[in-house]
Amino acid sequence: MGVDITGDINYYRSTTDGLPPCVVPYSIHTEHRSNLEHVYVRMTLHDLRDRENNVDLDTNGFEILKYNGNIQEEFAEGSDEQKLYYQEISDILKQRLSASRVIVYNYAFRSRGLLEPDEKPDDSHREPAVYPHVDIAEFAIPQLAEILLGKEETEKVMKNRVQVINVWRPLGANPITQKPLTICDFQSVDPEKDVHPYTVQGAKLHGAGLLTSRNAADAHKWYYLSRMQSNEMYAFKMADTNHDVARFACHTAFNNENEPIPNEKQTSVEVRCLVLYDE
Repeated sequence: MGVDITGDINYYRSTTDGLPPCVVPYSIHTEHRSNLEHVYVRMTLHDLRDRENNVDLDTNGFEILKYNGNIQEEFAEGSDEQKLYYQEISDILKQRLSASRVIVYNYAFRSRGLLEPDEKPDDSHREPAVYPHVDIAEFAIPQLAEILLGKEETEKVMKNRVQVINVWRPLGANPITQKPLTICDFQSVDPEKDVHPYTVQGAKLHGAGLLTSRNAADAHKWYYLSRMQSNEMYAFKMADTNHDVARFACHTAFNNENEPIPNEKQTSVEVRCLVLYDE
């Protein structure tokens, strides 16, 4: 059974210049990539170890799935390994969600622990994001869909339910102990007060997302999965046009003070998926 811990959540507070919040993706160091100001708040982080089935996508905005596929190392853009992984994840989501189509459109590797001197962020290699956020706002789905499908097809698919889902898992033999991912239960979030739109300058796909601020009553309920392995993965919502269920999952990496600083590289891979339904 997992043990709940405490950790600092780096909530959005304001902007440094009084302008609307914005982020510059990937090309420069994390601390210089935005006009955001944050405040650390000590929160309880509930460990889902041995309680993995206690959460699900439509109730909490995320769930834990098993991975029994073939990809355990980083892959190159356009490689057979990338195509295989996209197909594996597409098949898993289609079966789990009874979706008509799943389009895996983007990936990123995030490394922590022992890094090589020449490693630096780029479009597909990033540092863990250390403030709670949602990668894409619902109002930005049509723009994303039009990039992927074209205008005519987008007009058709937007008549039915559309989701954007992130599938995140450790990669390789080393479990994630340094800067693991924690996800906030949608049921504990006030969508009208606790999230705030931000823009992404020069975005190729996601032009707008959501930032998470501190709840006035500190009601947010945060979950993580201790020592997460490569055969385990999160599926969590970035957006869902069905408002009768959980619509998104705020998430962030956090500093786990209960684990020693690793002397080996720990890597995660995430893919972003446009999920379409016939009805």
